Amino acid sequence: MKKKILTAALAVCMLATLVIGASLAYFTDTDSKTNTFTVGNVDITLTEPGWLGDTSADDVRLIPGKTIAKDPTINVAQGSQTAYTFMKVQLSDDFRKLIKDWATAQKVSDPKEMISAWFSSTVKPKIMAADIEKGYVILGVLSPKAAGESVTYFDEVTVPATVTQDMIKADGTYSIVITAYAIQAEGFYATEDPDAKQAARAEAFKALFPDETLLA
Repeated sequence: MKKKILTAALAVCMLATLVIGASLAYFTDTDSKTNTFTVGNVDITLTEPGWLGDTSADDVRLIPGKTIAKDPTINVAQGSQTAYTFMKVQLSDDFRKLIKDWATAQKVSDPKEMISAWFSSTVKPKIMAADIEKGYVILGVLSPKAAGESVTYFDEVTVPATVTQDMIKADGTYSIVITAYAIQAEGFYATEDPDAKQAARAEAFKALFPDETLLA
């Protein structure tokens, strides 16, 4: 009987030793790091170095066949993130009616044809969206622009020679409001493949203008 009790006692002691030994084997430590994230920045300005309307009314008169210098340029500031740029061109009601009357007379219904007849551009931006009834188009160039770069969306406005005098109201208000937009390229732009670049621009456009219908 004593031998059994002793054996049991030894077993309990061994179990206690194992439990204590096991618990003593778990050495622990903790450490932490604070990660500070920097904030991105997109910074653009809109300039029109060739526009003379602020100094000379004669240079910007709407006369059939006349070409008027107008060169809205988006500049990406130093220190800015690389960005996709877009430009909204909003016509006044009288200007919209003038172009619409001309297009009707010339049997032009494609917005692209209307824009190319009135606005000439070296970079040939894509018409991303258009609403002729509301008198605006949104343009976009293919490649994003890095800090310090700029892009001139169009160079001049030409009044087609086929515009007749009765289409132009003597007391009309003919104005164009240009609005520049930019969105960071990171997250959209990843490759130089032409198809991928067009898809990336489309995604950037939809992020900026979720309510607009993207033209093919």
